[in-house]
Amino acid sequence: MVKCEKCGFDNPTNLKFCGNCGARLGAIAETPKFEGLALLHITASAYLIISLIFNALVQASMMFIIPYIASALLGFYAGYEFYIGKISKYLKFVSALAIIIGLASTFLLFWIGLEIRGVIGPAWVIFIINLWILWKERARL
Repeated sequence: MVKCEKCGFDNPTNLKFCGNCGARLGAIAETPKFEGLALLHITASAYLIISLIFNALVQASMMFIIPYIASALLGFYAGYEFYIGKISKYLKFVSALAIIIGLASTFLLFWIGLEIRGVIGPAWVIFIINLWILWKERARL
């Protein structure tokens, strides 16, 4: 529905003039939103924070703590900006950086977990999917 600026009447989106007063209806400038990409960033960031809190292997080394925090903060920021539709080259860079840092650190943890026969899940898959979606949407960004 498009609200008439003159009389406030709700008009169907296909009309060019208000059905109540006849005033010209303005074009709606719809900001593209990337909810899927935003949700992936937020999910990945939440996973990293939860790992920092509960995973003793992550807590034991600054090699994991610093990248986990950096990726989580960048991911939360990118997720929020994608959700509200505020797209820029800077945001694409932040998004890619969050994904790369998260992918590298979670894959390293997975690799170490395989070596010590630990129960370490393949969380890096979240970042692979996030990277694929970012690449797929690059033309619209």
